Amino acid sequence: MSKWVITAAVLLALTAWNSTGHHQGDEYFQILEFAAYRLGITQVDELPWEYGERMRPALQPAAAYGIYRLLGGVGTADPFVAAFLLRLLSAGLTLGVAVLLYRRYVGIVPTSLRAALIVLLFFHWCAYYSGVRFSSENWSGLAAVLGLITYPIRTPSVHRHYTPAGGRSSFWSGVCFGLAFLFRYQAGLLVVGFGLWLVFIHRAPWIALGRLVAGGLTVLLLAYPLTYWLYGEWTLPAYHYFAANLIEGRAAGYGTLPWYGYFELVVLRGIPPLGLVYLGGTIVYLWVYRRDPVSWMVGLFVLVHMLLARKDIRFLFPLIPLLPILLAGAACAVSARYGPFWHWRWVRVAAWVCLGVNMVLLLSVVVRRADSGTGPAAYIYRTFPAGANLTGPGARLFTAEGTTPHYYLPSGTTIVEPPFDTAGTCGPAPGPCLYVEHTRQPPDLPAGSKLLYTDRTALIDGVNVLGWADRQKWWYVYRLPDG
Repeated sequence: MSKWVITAAVLLALTAWNSTGHHQGDEYFQILEFAAYRLGITQVDELPWEYGERMRPALQPAAAYGIYRLLGGVGTADPFVAAFLLRLLSAGLTLGVAVLLYRRYVGIVPTSLRAALIVLLFFHWCAYYSGVRFSSENWSGLAAVLGLITYPIRTPSVHRHYTPAGGRSSFWSGVCFGLAFLFRYQAGLLVVGFGLWLVFIHRAPWIALGRLVAGGLTVLLLAYPLTYWLYGEWTLPAYHYFAANLIEGRAAGYGTLPWYGYFELVVLRGIPPLGLVYLGGTIVYLWVYRRDPVSWMVGLFVLVHMLLARKDIRFLFPLIPLLPILLAGAACAVSARYGPFWHWRWVRVAAWVCLGVNMVLLLSVVVRRADSGTGPAAYIYRTFPAGANLTGPGARLFTAEGTTPHYYLPSGTTIVEPPFDTAGTCGPAPGPCLYVEHTRQPPDLPAGSKLLYTDRTALIDGVNVLGWADRQKWWYVYRLPDG
């Protein structure tokens, strides 16, 4: 197995290096920008509305703050280097969890299916895409899986059970589950699902349940002072989160879908035919192994999310670390009922198609940015360390309800809303005037404007077959002429 782990480690490191930016705005604005506020980079009135509501966890912003300060202690703090280290840390945790899952489950997977298990655990494109993200979705899912495999589960004595015996400490399992909740409050559904399984199916002794709860409460109490560090007052972010989103219904303002919306999202965003496999395998596992802890965790998590009107595919990202187990278990269940189905010709053809699609997606994930806006942001940060005046449609680089990404911008940078004077300085502060736009064609600017940066390179123009590059948006940074 070591060669697969080493290969996965190299690929995950490359992904962490290349996958700059974020999947969704919350990953940036409610972690890095919160850290930037405590670093003195961002003003409190420029933070998203969630800060004023005191509703976001403080643990990840504190970790981002610590990494930034650590860099500053050994040299010059660079926000892009700090963000890379956070992604690299995420990748390491993702790989570690995959190794632990392999060791726990490989013994119950038929030899003929172990190659598929290796691909799913170490070379699954979804695991790379989400696994390098320093996001609440990724870290909460990984922590919940650690809680599952840390709890001492005895040899199963019931039918409809898949997870083998293992685990050593109910206390440390509780610590992991507590961390999962602190990373993302919705992960509490995974915790509750596991707890219900312990009580009604596993019949865990009360002393073990007490240690589990003690572990969770310990980490919650130890981490609680971070709330004061972030918000400057003692408050209960989890309460404010649920009050704002469930009672006041603010989450629904970002769009709703019917109860079956996740079926469509998984099939389409999971990329056919892989999305169909994800959906079908999960349903088979939840039904066949309905007395298994994974089924109770995933089942409750999915059920509650289906009942909520606000739906987004990223809300299911905490389940990605468990997806290989769901699919492997489903394959074992089908094999037990119908025999070694992987010898059927159409199944082998479908498996090769899925493998090919996965590898193409994996290659794309390894080499691509998560958000292209980090390219011009890094250029501006390192070229104009004293700051600049940014204007144009793309001046904010990343947006979330009008907020400004100060974490990635040098101090002294101002965002200037149009209209502006293209013949002179466009901002209230001294410094160059930079016009930024994300567009398909170079913008039409006054004579004397100088192109400083674009991610549409000569190499891209050289492979612009059938004009594909002309249909994509590219970043352009111009310096406007001085007055």
